[in-house]
Amino acid sequence: MTVGHTEIAAEEAQHVSEKLKGIIIPAVTPFDEEGNLSLPMLEANFARWSETSVRGYMCLGSNGEFRSLSDDESVVVAETALHRKGDKTLIVGIGRESLRLTLDFLARIAALGPGIDFVSVLTPNYFSKLMTDEALLDYYCEVADRSPIPVLIYGAPAYANSVVISAPVVKKLADHPNIRGIKDNSPAMVVDYLTDVGDREDFAVLAGSLNTLMTCLVFGGSGGVVSAANYFPHQCAQVTDLDFSGRREEAFARLTELQRVVRLTGGRHSIAGVKCCMNLCGFAGGVPRLPVKPLSPSAENDMMQVLRENHMISV
Repeated sequence: MTVGHTEIAAEEAQHVSEKLKGIIIPAVTPFDEEGNLSLPMLEANFARWSETSVRGYMCLGSNGEFRSLSDDESVVVAETALHRKGDKTLIVGIGRESLRLTLDFLARIAALGPGIDFVSVLTPNYFSKLMTDEALLDYYCEVADRSPIPVLIYGAPAYANSVVISAPVVKKLADHPNIRGIKDNSPAMVVDYLTDVGDREDFAVLAGSLNTLMTCLVFGGSGGVVSAANYFPHQCAQVTDLDFSGRREEAFARLTELQRVVRLTGGRHSIAGVKCCMNLCGFAGGVPRLPVKPLSPSAENDMMQVLRENHMISV
């Protein structure tokens, strides 16, 4: 029997939905004390993360310090992630400030071969006042038209000069056959996105932090790309696993407790805090790349104490 176009589309939509359902780790890029990219440390993290029920990984995002990497280094990070992803979903960040540079870098990533499930495209933002609805709509459509890999929109106003993609633009972009979802860090926008496109099976809405994760799930979102999963991958995945199994109240309680600990540990001091918490929890965060400095010994000791008091690490 020949499968009709509608049936194929439905199956493809379900496949996309499953690939983005749960917790995605926005993988850090480890650097050694001299600021060199450390692939052994990155590989060690993938080995440990693979033992948890997280859904996948996103490399070359804000937690990956992609602004501090050369394009050559970025390609090496993506290639390492591709080889270490196992059966997990892999998202690779490709956004640049111009369409030309985004497409040039996309070509390099696509040349790595099959296995990259999605590319994530951050909003251009240097000329933030010129990033109108029309400019962003055209930009994302052009990228999606030319990309051999399905595209995810990446909204991160806190790291992108306050550029926000409006809900009407996202609704239009959701109709593009090669744009499969949005990951957004803005607490103010996630409900708007979910209201407009949250009922679609072919377009995923992902929370960009623990603070909006439960809201996203309640309104029909797929899950979240959350920084805390770098150092608490099992605990973050537990929240979505519980929710997907119909135990929402338990999931909410687990999330509330997790948020409390995160605020006192890796949720402080931005990427420096994330990497310090990873190191204390037995992962290989390394240090940030200068000019971002690692945490002071005093701040590190304070974090260690909180982790011990909350049984996140051994005494």
